[in-house]
Amino acid sequence: MLRLKRCLLFIFMLFLIISSSQCQISCALTSFSNALDLASDQREIQHVCLYEIGWCSMIELNYTEAYRAFERLKTESRWSQCYYAYLTGVCQGATGDLEGAVAVFKDVQKLFKRKNNQIELFSIKRSEKLRSSSLSKELCSLAVIEILYLWKALPNCSTAKLQMIDDVSCLGLKNLLLGAISKCLQNTKEAIQYFHLAATDEVGGLSNSYVQPYSCYELACVLLNSPETAGKGQIFSGILTLNRLHVRIHSALASMRAAAQP
Repeated sequence: MLRLKRCLLFIFMLFLIISSSQCQISCALTSFSNALDLASDQREIQHVCLYEIGWCSMIELNYTEAYRAFERLKTESRWSQCYYAYLTGVCQGATGDLEGAVAVFKDVQKLFKRKNNQIELFSIKRSEKLRSSSLSKELCSLAVIEILYLWKALPNCSTAKLQMIDDVSCLGLKNLLLGAISKCLQNTKEAIQYFHLAATDEVGGLSNSYVQPYSCYELACVLLNSPETAGKGQIFSGILTLNRLHVRIHSALASMRAAAQP
């Protein structure tokens, strides 16, 4: 009982660290690792710790530790093994183990069970693409950073860097992520350039349909915060319809209208 209480205390302190404005991922990793050791007889708590260790490791771009955490979840957890398999595969490939990554991507298909689950649909579509293309360490690294961007974790990356990607089908995604990283670093000029390149990449848009609308949205947000931008009310015109963007766009428009009121 004492071990369980200490484990829960570690986890509670962990979430306080993660939710704070000065998030320290390394401290979070230490606390979750301690909680994992203490929860040797508490499988559910172990899985919570492994999930957070995997995510914190991805944020730190420590692909090896992320791979180890997600591989255990893929094997032990009953929740969305398909999703955990995809995370395992991209992290494993990002370490350079491409043969192992391909084998895991094949498992994603076998573990796909919930056709109406958006996370599993995303996982299987991405794994099929990576498995069928000329897989490389750089493509897997790009896939990891894509997850961080889509799950809004990219701002927590301290030294996020993209490798040079020559695959034309990935150039739009690469520019979107480079723009997002530049935005996090407050390099406004570079962010605008990257988002513009991603928004106009029609070839890449065929394989990554969300890239162009997301790029337009990100570009609009950067321009809205730029004092030189004129005609702010027209910035969002022409953005393609995409369900996941609706809330963000309406929120941005609402904030803009509120700021315009006397």
